[in-house]
Parts: sequence; C-alpha cells; structure tokens
Amino acid sequence: IAGAAIADEASARGLRVVLFEKNTFGSGTSSKSSKLIHGGIRYLETAWQAFKRFDFLEGFKNFRFVFVSLQQSRLLQKTWPNLVKPIALFIPILKKGNRSRWTVYAGCWIYFVLASFSGKALPPKFFWTKKSALEVMPDLDENNLIGGVLIWDHWTDDQKLVEATIARAAFNGAETFEHAEVLNYFYDNPNKHYEIKIKMPGEELKFLSKKLVNASGPWVDLVRAQNGPAKEHFLSTVAGAHLTLKKFLPHSVILEALDHRIFFVINIGDKARVGTTERFHENPDNVEPTEDEITYLLKNLRRYFPKMTFDPKDILSKDAGVRPLVKPKFEKSHHEISREHEIRQDALGVFHVLGVKLTDHRRAAKEAVDLILNR
Repeated sequence: IAGAAIADEASARGLRVVLFEKNTFGSGTSSKSSKLIHGGIRYLETAWQAFKRFDFLEGFKNFRFVFVSLQQSRLLQKTWPNLVKPIALFIPILKKGNRSRWTVYAGCWIYFVLASFSGKALPPKFFWTKKSALEVMPDLDENNLIGGVLIWDHWTDDQKLVEATIARAAFNGAETFEHAEVLNYFYDNPNKHYEIKIKMPGEELKFLSKKLVNASGPWVDLVRAQNGPAKEHFLSTVAGAHLTLKKFLPHSVILEALDHRIFFVINIGDKARVGTTERFHENPDNVEPTEDEITYLLKNLRRYFPKMTFDPKDILSKDAGVRPLVKPKFEKSHHEISREHEIRQDALGVFHVLGVKLTDHRRAAKEAVDLILNR
C-alpha cells in the first residue's frame, strides 16, 4: 500500500512514475492485515505508559499518531466509500483483566473526542452491568464479565484497496509492473540519474530515474542490501498471524489476551478474522502462522467464550504478514515499538519509506512526494 500510494500521489502531481513489484500488488503484508482502518485505540495506552515513565516525547508521538490516524480513517472513508466502511467494535471488560472498567471507559471516551475533531463521530455506548453486556454478547463468560463498551471504527478489503490505488495511479499515467524484481540499483553521478536493473519474466531490463523511492515494506533492508552491505538496519520486522473461522459473534470485538496483548475478532460477511500475534521475524519471503500462534489465538478465544469449542479443524484459512516497524534506538518489546512511519534519505539520495500502516498510507505518501519535490 505504501508504494501504491506514493505512485498515486506522485502521478496525480504530474510526475512520471514507474512502480515495480516483484510478486503481485498487495501480495505481501498489505493483504494480510486485520482489515481495519482505525486510529488504534491501544496506542492511547502505549502513550499513557510512556507518559508514566516521563518519556514525554514517546508519549506525545503515540498520542498524536492516534489522532492523525483517526483523521486518515475518516479521509479514506470519504475517498473510497465503497471500500472503507464503518464497523462497530465491542470491548468486554473482565474482572480479572489487566485494564480496569474506568480505564477502558476513559480510553474509549478520549478516542471518541479525538475522532470528533476530524468530523462527526458516533459516541461510545457504555454497558455498565454484566447483564447489559450479555444482551449484546450472550456467549461471553458471564462469571468473569463486569461490563463492556461499543466503539466505532472502519474496515476495508485491504487487497482491493491496494488494487484501487494502483488503478488510480495508472489512470494518472503511472506505469506499474508486477513480477518485476529489483536486482540492483546505483547512482550514475556523471549523468545525475539512478540506474535500476529489473528482472521480469524472460528478460532483464534497465530503467533510468532522477529520483528513487524504496517503499518495499518489510523488504526495505533487503532492497538496500542490493546496493551493498548496510551499516545498520532501518526496520524491526514483526510477524503477525490471522485465522479465519466461521462467523460466531453478532459483533466484531476487541479482546485482551492472557498476556495482556490486544487482539481482534472482525466479522466480514459470514466469516470471522481472528488476530493478530507478534513475534520478530527476519525473512518476509517465508512467513506462515506457527503452531504456537494458532494455539495462542484459539486458547484466548476459549477464555472469553467458554461455551464454544475452538479447534484447529474449525480454521477455514490462515495467513501471516510482517510489519515493517521503524527500528527504535533502544531495544523494546514488540508492542512498545511505535507504529509511526519515517522517511529517510541515504547518502545516494534514495528515499526509504519505513513503517507505513494501512490506515496511514495517504499521509505517508504525501510526505514522501513533498520531500521528493523539495529536494
């Protein structure tokens, strides 16, 4: 989605654009998301934890990220109303959960207030008792339930969103190639242009360009290495798995796992998408859900819905993708790493676009093209 959006933005501004994809458009992480276009309510908690450590810069960074993501969510809904649609998300509150009733209610209210700054937003609906929460979600574990809250976000078909963005870029004149792998690139200083060597079915081609953008998601560091060994990695690559089951709930939900991580059950038609997980993973060309991840997701579903049986044989499909998170200066756990993107320009002048989330791709693309034109 990052490369697609940059091609779209650049071609819309009248630049001549060529886009290369070594597989098919959207075949990587961009078609293996949770399908949400959202502000990321859990990043409010990440911001709060940073503020409590007196890390005000990190706290503000995460707080601002939620705010701008909510703005982008509303913008995408207006731009692609046939692809980005509202979704209700129910959050059950447990007696033995890591987050208290008032923490969850306060977080949801702040989330609504931030969403309101970008347009009309639906307020959260609070369920103050176990009985009222069970009326919405009758299959929840009533012995551990004390209440709940309903919030609103958006969902999308991520693959179709990538394809629609590519199509619009092509309409504006961009040339877009699938099955076109970048073998290497270098800067021809005397002639002031980049030379990019591409492998396509049955042939190898060379392209010349005045500017070059590496927006290859979790492959960013691998593409950089084609020009020579890199002194440092730009990314922390974190894999996440999803399972698809038959729809089993009346609403999509946000749940807290036993290790206090947040995961989702997103209803899409007659199916439910369950995920995600987090683990460091170096090779984005070879990523599949592990047995541990499958067990983790099914076990945590059983915790909330003990009346239901969740078994590996119930899985209709499964997939995994790799998040291209910006590598932090100091070592952090998966969930503590900021989801904010960065754009870095190296000594050769190449722009490397890092850590773009599905929701935030338009903002990242605008920033990238602004940098290209300014420099």
